[in-house]
Amino acid sequence: MWLLLALLLLVLSSCAAVGGDGNAGSTVSPDSAVSSDSSGSAGEQAPVSSSVQTPPEGSRDNETETWRIRVIGPDGDEVWSFNEAEIRGAIESQDNTAQGTAGDVPGEFAHVYSTVNNWPSARFYAAEGYSVVSILAAAGLFEVAQTVTFRGDDGYEVRLTREQLLAPQFFYPHVNENGDGAEGVYPIIAYRWREGSDDLSGARDDNPCLIIGQRNPFEHTNPAFAENVAEIIVSDEPCEAWALASTFPSPGSIARGETVKLQHPDYGLVKMFYTLDGSVPTMLSELYNPSTFQPELNRPIPIDEPTVIKVVVCGYGKLDSEVAEFEFAPVD
Repeated sequence: MWLLLALLLLVLSSCAAVGGDGNAGSTVSPDSAVSSDSSGSAGEQAPVSSSVQTPPEGSRDNETETWRIRVIGPDGDEVWSFNEAEIRGAIESQDNTAQGTAGDVPGEFAHVYSTVNNWPSARFYAAEGYSVVSILAAAGLFEVAQTVTFRGDDGYEVRLTREQLLAPQFFYPHVNENGDGAEGVYPIIAYRWREGSDDLSGARDDNPCLIIGQRNPFEHTNPAFAENVAEIIVSDEPCEAWALASTFPSPGSIARGETVKLQHPDYGLVKMFYTLDGSVPTMLSELYNPSTFQPELNRPIPIDEPTVIKVVVCGYGKLDSEVAEFEFAPVD
C-alpha cells in the first residue's frame, strides 16, 4: 500500500513540472511571447527565419526579375525583351555608331520632369530611367520607327509619333506659367520615379513608367505617362494626321452674342487650339478644351462681330491636323 502511494505521488509531481507552471512544455500564442517592455531586451520575440524574404516597399531584388518589357517589331513579332539588367547591359555595350544613330541621346537619364494633367494642374515627377531612343536603338528599330505604342499590363496604351519622340523636350521650373529656367529632358522608361516630387533623391524603385518632357510649359503631358509598361510596339507605317475640327452651329449666320462650340470625334484624346485674329494657330494659341474632367473650363466662343475661327488639332500618336477655318457673321 505505501509503495503504491509513493508511486502515485511521484507521477503527480512529474505532471506538474511539465505543464503546470505555464513555461516549459506550454502552448503560448505568438503575441504573448512579445514583452510589453519597450527596452527591447528581456522578453523580446526572436526573429522568425524564412526562405522567402519580402523586400521592403520601394526595393527590388535585381536577381529575381520583377518586370520585363517586350519589344514588338513592325511585322508583329517580338524582336527583343528586356529587364533592367539587360537593358543596362545593352546600352553600355552600344558602340559609337549606335549612339550616333540615336542622335547622341543618353542611355540612362535622371531628371525632374514637369507636367500638366487633365484637371488641369501642374505637378512634378522625379524620375530615373532609360531613354526611349536608346531602347529603340538597342532593339535595332530606331531607324524604322514612325510611331511607337507603349502598352501597360492593364491594356492602357499611349502612342507617340517619331516627331513627338525626337522633338526638343524640357523641364520647366515654372510649369503652367512660363518657360524661365527650362532644362532639356528626354522621353524615358523610368524604373525609379516618384509622383509629386521635385527632388531626385526621393525617387523610388517602381514598375516601369513612360515619362516625357514638355514642349512648352503649358503642354498637358501627364495623360501620356503610361505606368507598368509591358510592351513597346513599333510601326513603320507613315503617321496619320488628326481629323479636322468642326463647329456647332455650322459656319454662317449666327445670332449676335451666341456662342460657337468646337467639336472633334476624338475630343478626349486631342487638344484644339484656335485664333480669332487671322493668325495660324499653334500649341501656344488659345486652348479650347483644357480639361477632360472639368468641362466648365471648356468655354464656347462668343460671336459679337464678323469672326474667322482658325483651329488646329493636336494630340499624341498622330500628326497635327491641317488648320480649319470657320467664318461666322452675326445678325441682330
